Amino acid sequence: MLLLFSPRFIARLVLLLLGFGLLLPRALAETAAEIRATAVRELVLDILSYTRWPTEPAVLRMCVAAPTEYAGALFTIDRQANGRAVQVNRYDASDPAISDNCDVLYLGVVDEPTRIALFARLQGHSVLSISEYNHDCSTSSVFCLQTEPQSVRVRFKVNLDALALSGVRVHPAVLKLARADKGVP
Repeated sequence: MLLLFSPRFIARLVLLLLGFGLLLPRALAETAAEIRATAVRELVLDILSYTRWPTEPAVLRMCVAAPTEYAGALFTIDRQANGRAVQVNRYDASDPAISDNCDVLYLGVVDEPTRIALFARLQGHSVLSISEYNHDCSTSSVFCLQTEPQSVRVRFKVNLDALALSGVRVHPAVLKLARADKGVP
């Protein structure tokens, strides 16, 4: 049986397939972003489990500040593996309440003057800072996430000077893990 299709039917079919082809990469990109956000969530939880504060908080208060790309999954955290409750709230990076209401600061994109003012307010407070966008990891944040567009893997760097100023202690194995990861492709 020979089926004949009209040119109009074929044109519609081609448009439909092109439309699907254009939507397919976007759907894959969203899936990769969701996977990366979940990886960030797990990495942050792992880092927190190896961090100690001078006075351990009964409820760990995590603050998300500035525009972020991967913080969405952090808002699903309500407990650490050890059972400690975690409260996640969003703040504006210039909000003075951050220094008194945060044990952990997850920082997105901020301009240099805002970043400097924020970390000046954190001095004297025991706050672990994790930054999404600080590739060099040479200033301010203790942990700096390292992501690559072609990978869903999330790596991190540690700023030892910022750690010394943060007032928190991080298990040395985590620091070694950051160093060991430098040579991994």
